[in-house]
Amino acid sequence: MKNQKIWRHLCVATLALSIAACKAGDSTSSERHAVNTDSISTTGPASISLRKQFACLPKEAAFTAAHRGTSKKSGLAENSAGSLKTLIEHGVLIAEVDVAGLKDGTLVLFHDGVWDEKSTGKGPVASSNWDQVQNFLLLDTEGDFSSDRPVKLSDALSLAKNTLYLEIDFKSSARYEDVIGAVRDAGMSDHVLLIAYNDGQAKKLASLAPEMMLSVGAKSMEDIKHLEQAGVKRENMAVWMGRGPYDAAFIAALDEAGIEVLAWPNRDAEKSTTGPATLMVTDYALKTTPIRGLSAEGRKAYEACLQTKS
Repeated sequence: MKNQKIWRHLCVATLALSIAACKAGDSTSSERHAVNTDSISTTGPASISLRKQFACLPKEAAFTAAHRGTSKKSGLAENSAGSLKTLIEHGVLIAEVDVAGLKDGTLVLFHDGVWDEKSTGKGPVASSNWDQVQNFLLLDTEGDFSSDRPVKLSDALSLAKNTLYLEIDFKSSARYEDVIGAVRDAGMSDHVLLIAYNDGQAKKLASLAPEMMLSVGAKSMEDIKHLEQAGVKRENMAVWMGRGPYDAAFIAALDEAGIEVLAWPNRDAEKSTTGPATLMVTDYALKTTPIRGLSAEGRKAYEACLQTKS
């Protein structure tokens, strides 16, 4: 039985590597990864603080954030090192990733609570240890084998440093303290955006990581006041608006207060959301530009701003 299991793992690994090699040699793969060059995208790595990036971005434009660290129909796996590398190669500046904790305390990038649907693994993520997990293969967004294995958060942070900003979604198995400690150890405190789904999470994250930016939920300036009273600094806030509809008056008030707007508009509403939003999440990051709506004049101002000392 043990030999049969070993043989099955070898077969799966060989198949996955063969598929990956075929994809690498397939001309249609590069077409799927192609970025729309009709619009102007950013230049240079993510080597300055995320706050300055937001501050320098013209109001006309919005950053693209890759949902689950990938792009659908690209032959890439969610939350994988291979996908993050591809995003970096195509100039994407921001990736939303999911962090889960294993039984032995290892932090990995993975969205689901169980391995079954997104990898060759089985069972709960939180009941696994790294010795097991490093042998799993991840499936791509279409459910096919990829050559990627689960990646540790520490390795993802090393990969992202100076090249990619990370929007971090905490899964229930990941301790806030451990994730925040890993971010600090990597020197990425001013290059991440921590996601809070409610006021309680926002309060805890603000207490544990007062130097980091937070994605928070709010529907009015009164909500902003409550968050401030809970200890969330206004300069650290970025308000998550979801899919809309969007309250123009509230967005205007946030703009006046210097608070960034994060959104995930329906695909037919992306153009109209570019101005009000600072960051737009998408499942198709490789089908759009790293910065949307940036004019030639706006790009000059943006790049000049990035060169100034903060």
